[in-house]
Amino acid sequence: MNNAVDYLNVSKYKSGETALQRKVKVNKKSKLYKTAVEFESLFIKQMLNAMKKTINKTGLMKGGMAEDIFEDMLYDEYAKKMAETSNFGLAETIYKQLSLPANISAAKYK
Repeated sequence: MNNAVDYLNVSKYKSGETALQRKVKVNKKSKLYKTAVEFESLFIKQMLNAMKKTINKTGLMKGGMAEDIFEDMLYDEYAKKMAETSNFGLAETIYKQLSLPANISAAKYK
């Protein structure tokens, strides 16, 4: 088994990527990459929601349910823009992992 793993060159770099993942070219126009960016935006949205919960509202301006709905939609858009323009790296990592052939991806876990 070790020979197969050595042959596939799936040793990890310090960044956590394998040699095969480093060789994968990211096609930002592909459907897989766009889906990975959408997933990254969901992750960012969850992060933003957790951060928003730490902020104490003063009660000076209470918008009620309308404000909550607007804020939720606003944070959705923030997350989408952050996923598209920022370099979190989650979308690229997902793309590279899912771009590898299934037999090669499975071999590194044996």
